[in-house]
Amino acid sequence: MKMDYLKNIELALSLGFEEVLDENAYNGIYYIKDDKIWIHDIEALKAKLHFKSDKELKDLNYDVDSYYKYVNYTNEMVDHKIEFIKASVLSNDSVLSGRYDLLHDSETLNAMGRLAAEGFSEEILADFAHQMSKS
Repeated sequence: MKMDYLKNIELALSLGFEEVLDENAYNGIYYIKDDKIWIHDIEALKAKLHFKSDKELKDLNYDVDSYYKYVNYTNEMVDHKIEFIKASVLSNDSVLSGRYDLLHDSETLNAMGRLAAEGFSEEILADFAHQMSKS
């Protein structure tokens, strides 16, 4: 089963999209990153805007590429990546072992989950966590 709307929002936020209030947007909120607008349901969006093509959406700065990259994610896939990182922190066999601070830093944890979903190794995740702890 595909991810639900709330998990879709969680994914967008974990990818660095920011919430923008807009009474014209679906549920009064849209999400934006690097001037690209997150898409929850591309077919519903096209119908609402009376568009037929993805290009029309791209021309309005909708993030069509991210939509297709994550459209087949399930709630479990989003959660799994974050749970994998938590398990690595608690493990004795991981470069993330003992990084208990990560368990209380949802922003870094979600970003690491996104990186893990993209296939980055534990070493890269550990370096990312280290860099984030400096800021």
